[in-house]
Amino acid sequence: MTTTSVAATQTAAIRWASFYGDRDEALRFPAAWDVTVHEHAGGDDIGEAGIAAAFDNPIGSAPIRELAAGKGSAVVVVDDLTRPTPAARLLPRILRELHAAGLTPADILILAGVANHRVLTRDDFIKKVGEEVVNTYRTRSHFSWANCDPVGTTSRGTPVSLNSEFLAAECRILVGSIMPHNKTGFSGGSKLVLPGVAHIDTAHAWHGPDGPRTGLIETASESRLDSEEVARLAGVDCIVNVIPNAWRGIAGLVVGDLVEAHRAGVAIARRVYATLVPSGVDVCVLASYPKDAEYQQTGRGFHPLLTAPEPIVRPGGTIVLAGSTVEGPGFHSLYGPGMPMYGAGAGRAMPGAPDMVYFMPGMAKLGLPPGPRERVALMTDWADVQRWLSDKHGDRASVAVFPCATLQIAAGAGG
Repeated sequence: MTTTSVAATQTAAIRWASFYGDRDEALRFPAAWDVTVHEHAGGDDIGEAGIAAAFDNPIGSAPIRELAAGKGSAVVVVDDLTRPTPAARLLPRILRELHAAGLTPADILILAGVANHRVLTRDDFIKKVGEEVVNTYRTRSHFSWANCDPVGTTSRGTPVSLNSEFLAAECRILVGSIMPHNKTGFSGGSKLVLPGVAHIDTAHAWHGPDGPRTGLIETASESRLDSEEVARLAGVDCIVNVIPNAWRGIAGLVVGDLVEAHRAGVAIARRVYATLVPSGVDVCVLASYPKDAEYQQTGRGFHPLLTAPEPIVRPGGTIVLAGSTVEGPGFHSLYGPGMPMYGAGAGRAMPGAPDMVYFMPGMAKLGLPPGPRERVALMTDWADVQRWLSDKHGDRASVAVFPCATLQIAAGAGG
């Protein structure tokens, strides 16, 4: 955890354009402003040796080659580009394990568990799993409106239908990332089943107001437990979950049982994402990387504010939510325009009524949901944001910058 002043240059770098260049974006501030950058604890990439060690020492399960022994087919579920998982670095070892168990490429399906997001193109799959995998194995995207079979109903009343090809496979592996999440506490684990490969009706029941209770950075919220019950019903064999660092590298990796390994990963995630946060600043800049490529996901950048013990921004201050929005508004079968939950939770209200500015080069005002469209100042050029901030706050102001806020939680929060 570091807090750094940028007084020498008055330029702060935020992370930008996940899967679309992954670079720093320089933000310039007025010369006399007090600007600090708040990094999370983070972690160096574990490298190939660390990846091998995680696979060689699974948590709560046998190695993948033993789990797949004697089975005639396998499905490897990967997440989509709204998640930073570097699956291309993990698939080679997973596939070697499956081949060691006797499976051939024709026996293995790489299934994108996109939940209610858009399906992946070939180029998307190459970004996610690598060109060699795309050229050698079957790749398919889940589509939540079709090709699903009923499995049952959870003890919390969620009716469950899941992707037919996922259910047909004899060995089921989930590949994802463990990050703060407003519904299941942390992502990863069983979320690659519910909602990852679930039918739209199942997802609607689970996400809706009558669904299981939610809780940001809560280790075992009702939503998490409900999702894990579904994954058990579906017969998931193993999870492979990374804890990403600020550069979409791997700060931690857990392999094994869908609950036991996930809990071990959450413990790592709490350490990696811990951030020292200030209170009462004039301006807070939140970079939504690594979920910044589409507007639909940028709200995850509020995590530092939502986990802070005291308001980071003073009453009447300003919050700037920043995201490259390379893909524009994005797509969601529940929360998108014309869908049943459109606008739910949009334009989040914060204590102290701060002004809200969106710095999103890929967005147009009419592309925002009705709530934020009325309340938010949308700008596509940082120079315009700087002028707006200067007009409001004058020659002197305090600024806290969170360079990859989606991965950042206040130190000690929820621990």
